[in-house]
Amino acid sequence: MNTEIDGRLETDIAWVVDRAQPADAASKALADKVTRTVATRLESLITGKPQPQAASTVGAPAQSDESRMVEHAHAVIPWFQKNGNPSGLERPIYKQLSAFMLLVAQLLKCELAGRASNATGAGLQRLILPYEKVDTNPEGADDGTKIDVGLRSCPVNSPVEAQPDASYGRALAVVEAKGRSTKALWHQAYAQLFDYSHNVYYCQIDRRFIWGLACCGSEVRACIFSNYRAFASPAIDMTDKAGRSELVRLLVGWSLCDNDRLGYDDTIVWNSELQCYEISVPCADRPGESVPYYTDAFIIGAERLFSRHCRCFLATSTRPTAPVTEDNPLVPDCVIKDTWTFHDEQYNEPALDTGGNSAGSTSTGNSRDNSDGSRGDGNGEVADKLARVTIGGEAVFCWPPENFDLSSLTERSEIGILRKIDARLRHRVDLDGRYPRILDGGWVFQGSDTQRVLDSTRLILGDLDSAQQSRTPFC
Repeated sequence: MNTEIDGRLETDIAWVVDRAQPADAASKALADKVTRTVATRLESLITGKPQPQAASTVGAPAQSDESRMVEHAHAVIPWFQKNGNPSGLERPIYKQLSAFMLLVAQLLKCELAGRASNATGAGLQRLILPYEKVDTNPEGADDGTKIDVGLRSCPVNSPVEAQPDASYGRALAVVEAKGRSTKALWHQAYAQLFDYSHNVYYCQIDRRFIWGLACCGSEVRACIFSNYRAFASPAIDMTDKAGRSELVRLLVGWSLCDNDRLGYDDTIVWNSELQCYEISVPCADRPGESVPYYTDAFIIGAERLFSRHCRCFLATSTRPTAPVTEDNPLVPDCVIKDTWTFHDEQYNEPALDTGGNSAGSTSTGNSRDNSDGSRGDGNGEVADKLARVTIGGEAVFCWPPENFDLSSLTERSEIGILRKIDARLRHRVDLDGRYPRILDGGWVFQGSDTQRVLDSTRLILGDLDSAQQSRTPFC
């Protein structure tokens, strides 16, 4: 793990906390305004002194809410003091950090109570709350390792209180705390976050990157674990007013931003009505369109922290007519393989087109006639089909193909090979069940800060990671 940290961790990355902020201008402006207000109220509570008032969205909190805020503020004050932890033990920080999360959530909920909405730019999207149990082994762990504090995303109407049943499957971020701030302890904290984060990837099929917090003494660093590198923010000093405001900014951003800023895949969505995941798979017959598939089970998870994160699901394109339960199980009829396209530095192009989280559904049963229309034997014809996507009603290339031989790309393309097999063998009923038959699949596109882009290893973090994109991602 130490070698992995030394080779994969980038520290003092200024844009890490920015990554948590809403992307659209209206929500970003609201987040900035709310951050100032919440930070001001926070200072008033911990100092007992009135602070210069920032403009507030709503009126004063209810008396019961005010009492809880004062209680949380008293619990967190030692964390804000330069010598507030003379023992140097890390356990007191668990309670202090959890109290800070609850205090900010309470202030934020009171501030935006009248604006709660799921519409972009309209207000509060979620509450970020700590798990009740600290120093605990969460559900979904592959070993006996305990996390210090876990954070999860909760609906805006949730009561502001610590959450039961710590689980990697529901964790937004994991916190690792150390009692003092030394180089060795920071290294240990990062190493443990590396270990925890691979469990989150495995348990959450819809995560593209993972958030974490490393806390040593009264300093905090926000961390992002992408598929090829980890990035840590500059130290956030909780003994300083500006540092406390910066951590408030992170939490406000997490609470107001869209799901993609938290690291969730917008093509893999939990359907609460049906109690299963709905996966948008690129349609074989209609370029640029997707077909919904439904799954509640994966047979291969993303077991490594740094990789293309191959996942496989048992699925069906038949929409369930009722919520999926043990008594009403989902009946799969195909397998979806989901993995990111890997960029090749030699060409500055995708080297594999197995989908940027390519969702390719295949069946070993009866084949459906979902050919891409290709009947020729030439590799270039299949590659040309795969290299196009419909945008605004026009078929355009996913990237400029100049100086790149598309036929050589197809030789390394799982989707292209499967389509070629299907085109040649679909009428051989005697071979049914002996080879995979592709139903749908292709490159997947995700939203970024400015446009929808190929969901590849190079663009997991969107435009903010542009400074790192000259480097070849790990594969």
